[in-house]
Amino acid sequence: MNRRLSKDIEAFLDKYPIFFLAEETETAITLDGKIDIIDVDGNYWDSYDVRIKVPTIKYPNIIPEVYEISTKIKREQDWHIAEDGACCLDITHQLLLLKNIGIDLISFYQNKIYPFFTNHQYKLQTGNYANGDYPHEFDGVKYYYAKELNLIESELIIKILKQITTSKLPKKEAMCICGQSKFKHCHLSTVTKLIQFGQHQLKVDLALFELDTNKKK
Repeated sequence: MNRRLSKDIEAFLDKYPIFFLAEETETAITLDGKIDIIDVDGNYWDSYDVRIKVPTIKYPNIIPEVYEISTKIKREQDWHIAEDGACCLDITHQLLLLKNIGIDLISFYQNKIYPFFTNHQYKLQTGNYANGDYPHEFDGVKYYYAKELNLIESELIIKILKQITTSKLPKKEAMCICGQSKFKHCHLSTVTKLIQFGQHQLKVDLALFELDTNKKK
C-alpha cells in the first residue's frame, strides 16, 4: 500500500468508524461497513451494508468498486446495480475524468457513494431520482456526448473517434474533421476533451456508434 493510500484509508476509517478494513491484498483494499441514510431534518430512512474495494496499484488514479451487499436494492437495470451488487455510481466517462485527476477517498464517498444510496431512498419515496436519471447503456453514452460534448450526429462522432484512435488528427490550421472551418476554431476543444477518456474507452465508444449506425441502415 503506498503512503498516499495508507493515509487516505486511515483518514476515512477515522471519519467513518462504522467501516472497517475487511481485507488487504497486493491489488486492493476492501472496506466493509454500513451507510445510514438520514435526511436534512435528522430523520432516519434506512441502512445499507456496503463493500468498497479500492485498487492499490496507481492510487489515487483509480476508481473504487462499490457493492451493495445487503441486497436491499433490486438487481435491475433501472436501479443502476448489477447482479453481483456492483453499483453504477456515474456514467463511465465521468468516472474516467475523476480517475485522471486522482481521487480522494473521503470526497469520493461523499460525492459518489453516499449520494447513490440516498438517491435509492429518494426514488423509493417519490418514484424518481433527485437529479433525474441517466439513460442506460449506449443510450447513456449518446446522451453524454450530446449533453457534455455537444456531439449529436453519429456520423460526425464516428469520424472524430476514428481520427483520434488512429492518430490522424488534422493540424490546428487545417480544415476541421467536420469540414466547416479551421480545426483550431471548431472541434479542437471537443477532441481535447475526448482524448482524456483514453484510447480504450474511445475505441469502445466508436464500436458502439458504428454498431448503432449499421443497425439503422
